[in-house]
Amino acid sequence: MQFTFTHYIWTKHREEDDDIALNINYPTKGKCMKKDRNELHKSVKSDLIFPCANFTDQEELYVDCSYRNLTSIPRLPDNTIHLYLQHNFLMQIPDNTFENMTNLITLDLSFNILMLYTKQTFTGLRHLQTLKLGNNIINRIPNKTFGGMKNLRELDISYCHVSSINEQTFYGLNNLVHLALEKNGLYYNKKQLPKGSFQPLKSLKQLSVRNNNFGTINKIFPDETIADLILLEVLVLDVSCVNHNMQLFGKGFPHFKNLRTLNFSICDTVSLHNDTFKYTPYLTNVYISKCNILRIDGLGAFMKLGRLTVLELDIDITEGLMPAVHTFPWDKINNALYNTHIRELYCTKNNDVLVFPKQRSIRAPPNLRSLAFSNLGFSQLLLNLTYVTTLKIDGNKLGNYLANNTYMMTKYNRLEFISLSNNSIYKLNSELFNDQPHLKVIDLSYNFLKHINFHLKHMIHLEMLNLANNSIVYLDDDSIANIDQILKENNNLKINLGGNPLNCGCSLLPYLEWMINVREHFVNFNQYKCILENGSMPMSNSFEDLIHHLQTDCMNYSYLIVGVSFTLFGFISLLIASLIYRHRWKLRYLFYTAKLRYASQNNIDNRGQYVYDAFISYSDEIRTFVTKDCIDNLEQDGHFKLCIHHRDFLPGAAITDNITQAIQSSQKTICIITRSFIESYYCMFEYNMARMESIHRKKDKSLIFLVFYEQLQPDELPLVLYEIIQKKSYIEYPNDVHGNFIFWEKIKDAINI
Repeated sequence: MQFTFTHYIWTKHREEDDDIALNINYPTKGKCMKKDRNELHKSVKSDLIFPCANFTDQEELYVDCSYRNLTSIPRLPDNTIHLYLQHNFLMQIPDNTFENMTNLITLDLSFNILMLYTKQTFTGLRHLQTLKLGNNIINRIPNKTFGGMKNLRELDISYCHVSSINEQTFYGLNNLVHLALEKNGLYYNKKQLPKGSFQPLKSLKQLSVRNNNFGTINKIFPDETIADLILLEVLVLDVSCVNHNMQLFGKGFPHFKNLRTLNFSICDTVSLHNDTFKYTPYLTNVYISKCNILRIDGLGAFMKLGRLTVLELDIDITEGLMPAVHTFPWDKINNALYNTHIRELYCTKNNDVLVFPKQRSIRAPPNLRSLAFSNLGFSQLLLNLTYVTTLKIDGNKLGNYLANNTYMMTKYNRLEFISLSNNSIYKLNSELFNDQPHLKVIDLSYNFLKHINFHLKHMIHLEMLNLANNSIVYLDDDSIANIDQILKENNNLKINLGGNPLNCGCSLLPYLEWMINVREHFVNFNQYKCILENGSMPMSNSFEDLIHHLQTDCMNYSYLIVGVSFTLFGFISLLIASLIYRHRWKLRYLFYTAKLRYASQNNIDNRGQYVYDAFISYSDEIRTFVTKDCIDNLEQDGHFKLCIHHRDFLPGAAITDNITQAIQSSQKTICIITRSFIESYYCMFEYNMARMESIHRKKDKSLIFLVFYEQLQPDELPLVLYEIIQKKSYIEYPNDVHGNFIFWEKIKDAINI
């Protein structure tokens, strides 16, 4: 479709008094010729820019003068087909204004401050089909104002303060199909709506006269007035009556053989009896809304409506004479509709009703296919629905209930559509949909769900899972597995995650990559928004581009993390190894000490004395020195008890255990240092264990002392041995008679310390 937008410049020539319209076309969409402005100024002395936008569609000229602050109608092209003058400040239309606009089809004068003074206001509009006068201050409609509009099919005079009509008001509107008279001052009485007022409307099919009875108690439309509309199909009006015995739809309604839809609202109190609809047997759709109280006083209230298929109760429903109850009268409504052909039932906005009846035996009408319990404040619900295919229970308070329960008691059903939106649901019973294999649409939007924890695998017919506007920040492994299971059986599934605070970060990259792999199953995938780990929301052209950028960033970040991790791991490992190596003898000592802690206690007598006075640590090369000289001088002469490994170690026990036990059981440890001692693993083990024991015995710092049996150079000594001789005294074996006497005396003194 191509549109050519045109601006009109009106000029007045010196020689002529008639206005001439010059068209200047500016190219927009379509091909336009552009005139030279200099040439235009030569032929024009003064100009005034036309204040309206215009375009041509399929050779029909549209003129849009809305929202221009106009106080009068400008000169318009005679070939205008559609004219829009709404939202201005037009107060009056001069007679014959539209006299030459014989091609006009649509005229919108709504939202002005317009009044009608003469019947010549719309002269010339013989082909007009749509006239909108709503939201003006017309008040009074002159007789035969619409007399020349034989082709008019739609007329809107709503919100215009019209207080009365008569037999001449709609004169000439023989082909009118739609008439709106909402929100005026047309009270339902014979004075303001006299008999014959609608008689000219031979073709009228839709009439709306609601919101016209402010402050009145009884709102019953006059039968004689409405009886002329024999082709009427849709009627919208107010209904209210204090006298419950009065007929709401009286003897004027039997003429309506074509009346199919009845919508009545703005009712203070309405009682439905067995004969309420006896004069409207052809109704198929009944909408009852904005009523303060509706009483259903008979099981046969809807029995007269043999063709009823749609019933909407957008009201506060009560039972009997109670103005408000806390239990929804599902049993009463169900009984009233059970034997009808009702296929669609909608109950909404019942603010006072909080509790759904707990009886499980209430079965829905067998012909019912669509059921809605919206905005009723239900906190629990259990339905017996065998044949219903569409169920809407949105806008309730079922969050806590559905976390552990179900809304269906029927194990075999035909449900295809379920709406649970706006129910404050934070968690669903995982088996909620198990007995509903025919589901095609599940609407869980506007709740607080964080995960998809309910079973989906069996739903091979599911086409739409609406999770929009929940609290889903990411899909966990269970949710992904749940969706993957159903995608194996059903490739037509669509999921809507729009409006969720999805998180994007390197730690969540696997689930984001999974979403890309199955992106064709997400509704408006590239329009999803994402929150980064720092809380910001990135500006990206699409969700997919964002994930690709994130993959690159995370890969670089992963390399950095791996490098830092390995470096840190190596450093910590080296540090631990260094500490272990440095304290290796202490750790070994603690290990063997713990291993022998009970045995060590048994080696101390009841007086707390050690078993041995000294443990002799030596290599086998000097065994003769130990067994002869040490025993003779220390045990026989000095009366000391020595621990010598070849004599006192327990056979069958581990060497390390014997060494540890010997050191812990001896008051002193004497290490006889030789080159073979330094080269022996177990000799150095004895030395290091004794060194650790000396540290452990805080009260005895002289537990270990060294005897150098051979002359050794400093570079021949291990570091751990060299550190001791730098800090503590040691003794050398003299190997002569005089020196030997002094040597053994020093050894005895050291043991006694």
